[in-house]
Amino acid sequence: MSRIHEALEKARRQQSGSTPELPNVEEIIAAGVPSPDPELAADIGPDDEPLDRLKTVEDRGEILEHCPQLNWPITGKALIFLADESHAAGQEQFRTLRSRLYQLRGSGSLKVIVVCSAIPGEGKSFVSANLAHAFALQSDRRALVVDADLRRAGGLSTLLEAPHTPGLTDYLLGEQSAADIIQTGSLKDLYLIPSGKRVPKPGELIGDSKLGTLIEQLRPLFDWIIIDTPPILPIADARMIADLSDGVLMVVNAPSTLAHLAKRAIKQFRRDSLVGVVLNRTLEPSASYYSAYGHGYGPDANSGVRSAHST
Repeated sequence: MSRIHEALEKARRQQSGSTPELPNVEEIIAAGVPSPDPELAADIGPDDEPLDRLKTVEDRGEILEHCPQLNWPITGKALIFLADESHAAGQEQFRTLRSRLYQLRGSGSLKVIVVCSAIPGEGKSFVSANLAHAFALQSDRRALVVDADLRRAGGLSTLLEAPHTPGLTDYLLGEQSAADIIQTGSLKDLYLIPSGKRVPKPGELIGDSKLGTLIEQLRPLFDWIIIDTPPILPIADARMIADLSDGVLMVVNAPSTLAHLAKRAIKQFRRDSLVGVVLNRTLEPSASYYSAYGHGYGPDANSGVRSAHST
């Protein structure tokens, strides 16, 4: 993960005059992130056998063959793989992130990933949606993105321009089956479980054993499952969901996340659960800087800081 270190350290040096106490990667993740084996392939090719694929159509028919087929996204403004050539560097950045996650999976079980942040507004939903899309673009790779941020209405659904109900809350309440809450759109092999209807006590639903049962039921159906959670510091949901996953991907907003907040967030998880850090809204959108985790692209092409769309 040396490139993560370089990216965060570079952002800290560049912004030392304007933003106090930016995250220091050595203090945040140095001891907590396993390093991938450099001998492993950078990515999984289209001819490789997908992990845990169910053998027959009958096995997956009740869920995937009958889930709603919709027409999202319509404009693709939040998915950079559907954007114009000005987002090419950002697209390559997500391919790099995808490759590193495949490398990490080569040394152990890694399929269900929680994407979280210390506080709201760091870009975790943007990263979740685009990372899932990056996986789904590969030949014969099926990706599911789950909106488990039940404290707000339709975060991922808004990004993907998809209906937010029925969704996760409807399943956890026992009102819908797994087949009813999974939807797919115009992008082949990209699936979504939206947050569902608003409920008065979402934390109680997250703590229910039905969520773990759902994740285990869906594991064999997908090559990757990306779970977008609430921010870790104000809400305990992410910590509970992380215990049901294989690893945690932390999103850090480079210009504004204070070091003590990032360090507090990391400490909420088990020491061995952090698999990486995505540095969001970085300065200097150069080709060399895109070789590290993170992205610094967006509509503000003439400004000093180019901001990515985030939620």
